[in-house]
Amino acid sequence: MRRAAGLAAPLLTLAVIACGGDSQSGANRPSATENVIDIRGSITELATPVADVSPGGMAVEGEVEADTRYAKAWVRMKDSTVISRRRGAATVPAAMADLKPGTRVEVKFAGVVAQLDPIQATAAEITIID
Repeated sequence: MRRAAGLAAPLLTLAVIACGGDSQSGANRPSATENVIDIRGSITELATPVADVSPGGMAVEGEVEADTRYAKAWVRMKDSTVISRRRGAATVPAAMADLKPGTRVEVKFAGVVAQLDPIQATAAEITIID
């Protein structure tokens, strides 16, 4: 019994490390002064919001670039997710209805990033770049 307990702690530690860090603590992330986009790409799938259940989500696929972290992600949205559209150097407010398959977006995450395939995270900001 003691041997099993002695093995459990290292295995639990390994499992926590394998899940990756979270964006609020700064683990696996550049410093806050860097302007890094978590993912830039096209929406390939959209899960529509369900009232009082889920504000929806989307699959985004792109390429890892110098200022991005991931090539594929499942992005959950919350009521607090800010959605905007880039107009030249400025951004203007946009709505969830503006998000459609094929639309190019940049997404910044908030909170924990689940290191799955594809990674899963909640969007703090979504900017439409088309």
